Amino acid sequence: MAEEYRQRLDNNVEKLVENFKGLVTSSKVKDRTQTTRQALQSAVYATTLVQASESLLKLVAELKLSLTLNDFEGINQKVDATCEALKEKCDDVDISIVHLSTDVASALFELEGHYYQSRWRTAPDVTDIVSPLQLDVDVDDDAMKDIL
Repeated sequence: MAEEYRQRLDNNVEKLVENFKGLVTSSKVKDRTQTTRQALQSAVYATTLVQASESLLKLVAELKLSLTLNDFEGINQKVDATCEALKEKCDDVDISIVHLSTDVASALFELEGHYYQSRWRTAPDVTDIVSPLQLDVDVDDDAMKDIL
């Protein structure tokens, strides 16, 4: 592939040089009778010069595109660097999760200790929660028996 590009480059540069020489030599007016022929030759040389220049520009664009698309080593390096950065982030997240897990476990252990030492550990008695004396309501005994 590189050899093909070199060959195209050499051919185009050779065409440019030949046409430029032809353009310069045909621009000399030797005889006034052949000015039309020399003008046509100059136009042909100029056209061929432009075509060779455009061909060189196209070759440069192809080389840039080829370098951009076929730079596998550079692309692989970027992918590897991104993978390493993401692995480091994963490791940091894993460490944070382990720390949070131990913090939550110790907080839960402490809460269990407080719970088992509190008065709420056993189910409260219904009469302890609501008694007729606390309500300050006149309730007759029959209504109270129906409720209980």
